[in-house]
Amino acid sequence: MEITKRILSDPVNRWVFSIADTDVFLVGGYIRDILRGVLSKDKDYILKDNVMDIAKESAKRFKGTFIPLKPPTAYRVVLRSKEVLDFSALVGSITEDLKRRDFTINAIAWSPKTGIIDPFEGISDLNNHILRVVRMRNLSADPLRIIRAYRFAVELGLRIEENTKKGLGRYAKGLGRVSEERITEELFKILSNKDAATPLNECYKDSVLGRIFLINRDELVSNLKLINKFGLLLKALPKKLDKILEENVSQGLNRAGIVRLALLLMNAGNFKNTRLKVSRSIKKALRDIHTGYSIGKAGASLSARLFKIFNVAEESIFEMAVVLSITKGYDIKSLLNKAEEYLKVKNKILLNGNDIQKILNIPPGERIGKILLSLQEEQFKGLIKTKAQARQWLMLNLT
Repeated sequence: MEITKRILSDPVNRWVFSIADTDVFLVGGYIRDILRGVLSKDKDYILKDNVMDIAKESAKRFKGTFIPLKPPTAYRVVLRSKEVLDFSALVGSITEDLKRRDFTINAIAWSPKTGIIDPFEGISDLNNHILRVVRMRNLSADPLRIIRAYRFAVELGLRIEENTKKGLGRYAKGLGRVSEERITEELFKILSNKDAATPLNECYKDSVLGRIFLINRDELVSNLKLINKFGLLLKALPKKLDKILEENVSQGLNRAGIVRLALLLMNAGNFKNTRLKVSRSIKKALRDIHTGYSIGKAGASLSARLFKIFNVAEESIFEMAVVLSITKGYDIKSLLNKAEEYLKVKNKILLNGNDIQKILNIPPGERIGKILLSLQEEQFKGLIKTKAQARQWLMLNLT
């Protein structure tokens, strides 16, 4: 059978099934992905006996790191290639094990003795692009599965079955029992997906998103509309920016995900109003974007406002440009050009601090930094292009 060849062509699988003197099953996402024609590196083995011994031996044989997860029933081996092997003890029969899993597409097992085991028709659901919960009570057992439903749907191109959708909303209150770290990890996978607008809107309609973002309902609806705008904008972005937005920032969240998170929290305060646990770098990026968004004195020229905004945005300058385009209606290509001009100005210093001290005959201090910033702003506006013009500006304006 084709699936048997594919599974046993993997040296780790071949060794585990040959060495184990007990019933062993491959289960979950690995089997699901094999059936989809995708080769997954991460493997989940269920063993009747000798779980720890086989996990330790596999770590030694394949030069991996042995990690006790929940001794004596669950162990992990991480290989140098970042491949993850999970070894868990079989509790009851394999059908009982599969019955406790989240969705039918993940409740499929395989072993050389039995072949495919599919008691809940997960293969049929996979072929029909349906995401269906195995049992409703499984959502209550681990409410994080509620968020995973939307993540699986967007990643695998699945439609959440109607009864399952109702269950997601019904058990959403249980997210209060889930750690912020686990919620954040799952949500960030959704936010980093190029089609994130669809699951986020579904998540809101099913009364789930409001359990994560504890903000005013009208603000949440308004902010989701901004995310929908971003989805449309993405299709028209230059390839260069597209690549920049795919770059990882922290915690698996990419720059596009930072934009979506900034939009979801627009005018809604800080992370105290969420069930998220985020890194310092993400907090800083969001703070810089929201501060930049709020800048802009009446009557100031657009160039003057943009200079101040980009100066605040720092490393999040391209995310800032996207947010401005979505929220204030500025042309995205013009903003990107301005962002690149700003970076050129920052990298092309016409006069340094020592030059300013000599020209103005002033001592070192905080004032030098402010003068440098003013010079860069005039460069950004296109009013200063050479060192001579910079010197002249200093003499005319500061002496």
